[in-house]
Amino acid sequence: MVEGDDPRVIGYYTLSAGGVIFENLPDEVRRKLPRYPMPVAHLGRMAVDKDFQGRGYGALLLLDALKRALAVSADMAIAGVEVRAKSPSVKAFYARYGFIELLDDHLHMYLPIDTIRALS
Repeated sequence: MVEGDDPRVIGYYTLSAGGVIFENLPDEVRRKLPRYPMPVAHLGRMAVDKDFQGRGYGALLLLDALKRALAVSADMAIAGVEVRAKSPSVKAFYARYGFIELLDDHLHMYLPIDTIRALS
């Protein structure tokens, strides 16, 4: 992400194909799924330059990533987006958008594709 004609990178994210182990899903999610790893889009890295933090760029990046995941969800058969938050404060950021904690690690989170669709 850049701003106007300024060539400095303000922020970025990566998306890749991934999977969440069935046993790591909360019960309310598991009830609706077959018992095999769930295909997801993995939000690998997301960062905003320190000089630009606190201006809403993180939210813009996340919403763009979710929009892209939704756009390919049918073709890739993904059920949502998963991320590993780097800290409790980053976890709180993701939770504001509806991400839920997975069972294997309190910083491992998941957002169902239906929730992403509702955000759009």
